[in-house]
Amino acid sequence: MNVLFVSPEVNPLVRTGGLGDVVGSLPISLKKLGVDVRVICPLHRECQEIESQLLDQKITLELNDKPIEASIRQARLGNRDIPAYLIDLPQFFDRAGIYSDEGGDFHDNAQRAFALCQAALQLEKVTSWRPHIIHAHDWMAAPVCGYLNALQMDLPEASKIRSVLTIHNLQHQGVFSYEDFLSSGLPDSSWALDGFEKDGSLNLLKGGIQNADKITTVSPTYAQEIRTPSYGCGLETSLQYRGADLIGILNGIDQENWNPQKDSSLVHSISLSRPKAGKVACKIDLLNEFKLDAKVEAPLFGVVSRLFEQKGLDLLIEIMPQLMAETHASFAILGSGSSEEEQAFRDLSSSFPNRIGSFIGFDDGLARKIFAGSDFFIMPSRFEPCGLAQQYAMRYGSLPIARRTGGLADTIETQKDGAKQPNGFLFNEPTPKALWDALKEAIEVFANNRKFTQMRKNALSKKCDWDEAAKEYINTYNWALGKI
Repeated sequence: MNVLFVSPEVNPLVRTGGLGDVVGSLPISLKKLGVDVRVICPLHRECQEIESQLLDQKITLELNDKPIEASIRQARLGNRDIPAYLIDLPQFFDRAGIYSDEGGDFHDNAQRAFALCQAALQLEKVTSWRPHIIHAHDWMAAPVCGYLNALQMDLPEASKIRSVLTIHNLQHQGVFSYEDFLSSGLPDSSWALDGFEKDGSLNLLKGGIQNADKITTVSPTYAQEIRTPSYGCGLETSLQYRGADLIGILNGIDQENWNPQKDSSLVHSISLSRPKAGKVACKIDLLNEFKLDAKVEAPLFGVVSRLFEQKGLDLLIEIMPQLMAETHASFAILGSGSSEEEQAFRDLSSSFPNRIGSFIGFDDGLARKIFAGSDFFIMPSRFEPCGLAQQYAMRYGSLPIARRTGGLADTIETQKDGAKQPNGFLFNEPTPKALWDALKEAIEVFANNRKFTQMRKNALSKKCDWDEAAKEYINTYNWALGKI
């Protein structure tokens, strides 16, 4: 089976977050199962130094009824034998950013998305390799499903390439104008209630949902949530309509890249069977890193997050003074985003310098130190399609404390729910009081060394690789091809 991933980002070539991680990891597990999987994404400025080979033949895209010539470069997905095709089109992709820069979103993001999708459908011309499945990822790749249907309208069913669309975060939809739609080269019929039109605007993700043969999202719970008005972000009607073709497949993580026994960022490796020595050493190192009181006997909570409303860290900010007054807990916080939340964490660190450490920005090595050195990891998200951070935390022996939503509900098992091997804590309502109660429960468990040690071992032994997900995606591809 031949599968082409279409994505605006792919790790380790270029990434901004979880989308790039998934597109960089899933193909590795698919290849192990015999799938000929390849990836196409733009040649962004930050991946121009990657070793690649310029393919001989150029492709011609059509935007605003004008031809645009582009080249394709072939690279590899890291050190894996998986081809990655890079669209060399400087006028659209040679920029300091994937979707935006300091001035905000790029004004021509719609045209950049159309260029990516048209290039994906012309890849066969320059490689002589034909996919059976085109797997589009999120809004920027979603139009490829509409282009594919328009191109294949008159072909016999047996010869058609099928499409799968994965929704990584429904909040990001790619909303533009009708004039942007006219620039796409899509047929007029694609502008319709069952196409790319939503409330008089162009909605790229909706167009993908309406046109894809099958739709996946990144956890079973999120697949159910997004069919409701509370989580559907205005697209719940489309998702209900396509409900029979929509499933949730839980993301995994790259367990080789996230390996506490081999991670060079850590001061001490962490054994899966006897983690105490490594965890204590990493905790002391983390306390020193943030210049906090080195009290190993007190619970240490970690945060690695973007600071936006979705992530719910405002709930933590509200109860921090009370936590300082009524507990002995310390906090190590890494994140950036909302200027208000950034300043709030700075102010808390200034008020409680020995117990609250904050680093505004992002640092991969520091993130790994927080996963390894913290006793607990906080994710009070208002919604979370899958979440990778809670899986990284468990992999490094930090017990997650999270709201019961999306992939958090699918990966964290609690004693209150009767789990035989509880590995974390969940709370239901996105309120400061609910988070407070969950944190207090965690502190009580920390005081019970036997229970805490067992939960830590449960977290460390949690299987979270891509193998099972890859099998489910192969089933989805066969489903799209009509083989099951």
